[in-house]
Amino acid sequence: MKVEKPFPEIIFEQMQQKDLEQVMAIEKAAFPDDPWHVSFFKRELHKRKTYTHLYVARLNNRVIGYIVFYIFCGEGQIMNIAVASEYRRRGVATYLLASALEIAQKNRGREIFLEVAVNNTAARGLYKQFGFEVYGTRKRYYHNGEDAYILRKEI
Repeated sequence: MKVEKPFPEIIFEQMQQKDLEQVMAIEKAAFPDDPWHVSFFKRELHKRKTYTHLYVARLNNRVIGYIVFYIFCGEGQIMNIAVASEYRRRGVATYLLASALEIAQKNRGREIFLEVAVNNTAARGLYKQFGFEVYGTRKRYYHNGEDAYILRKEI
């Protein structure tokens, strides 16, 4: 699915150590009950394994969103996607997801999975646009005890 840029000046590029302060601000705002720790991002950026992908959406030198995903042995897993609150519902998440799926396809990914909270209707709507379908349920998956749908898409 080809997606137009939500802003002409937006850039999709690999996350760098210098981005972590802005990434963590978005992470904590998007997931206040259970944000990832900065050490996860530092570790993954340091390793830079071929199957690990950390990207940001940058607008005028400011990180406005990011996505973390893996591609290993033809299978992808979207681990995290978040957008700064003032840029939500403006196409940034769509742009991040489309860009990640393009990379997965180039890396010979055959299918991609993710988990999403059952009550997160906005995110579920986004994933549905891209053809993700419910593959299963993880009971009490989140820190607060909420269930998650496992979504799957063939690439």
